[in-house]
Amino acid sequence: MKAKDRVTRFARCGALLVLFSGVGSSGFAQGSSPAPTPLPELAIVVVDSLGGGPRQADNYNRIAREFTEAINERNWPLRVTAERFAANTPDHPIELRIFVQGIRRETPVDLTFSAWITLDDHGTKHDFGVVRFSYNPHMGQDMDDRLDHAVRGAARITASKIESILFPKPGTPKP
Repeated sequence: MKAKDRVTRFARCGALLVLFSGVGSSGFAQGSSPAPTPLPELAIVVVDSLGGGPRQADNYNRIAREFTEAINERNWPLRVTAERFAANTPDHPIELRIFVQGIRRETPVDLTFSAWITLDDHGTKHDFGVVRFSYNPHMGQDMDDRLDHAVRGAARITASKIESILFPKPGTPKP
């Protein structure tokens, strides 16, 4: 192949590359969809008593984790965040507030998690009252697993109450 032919061939390939890259990018820009809207946020705000040492931090982490998982299991179009109640925090459009009463033994065997729970949906407050869940652990079960199960049960009860408000089934009135 002659040098002149190589230069001509190289020029043609270069021209085609410029042409296709221009068409490709303009075609992509025209066919692209607008940026997706961000998902609404459901903020879980845990209110617990002051003090108590490191065990209180464990309780907050457990509650935040189990309630977040229970809500995420439902595959709602929401982004879930969790925080401890603090002064000077902004209001959230959708806020699940959990006033922790604790995890206690009501019998020598079971563990009962109880909390007063409210949902604020864009200014409309829904009071779920005190939500309790008792868990009867298995013999030899780790204490952290027992506590997780007690909180998880209350979280699932609460998620079903939230669903009837935020995502009612067709034909059912919103409470």
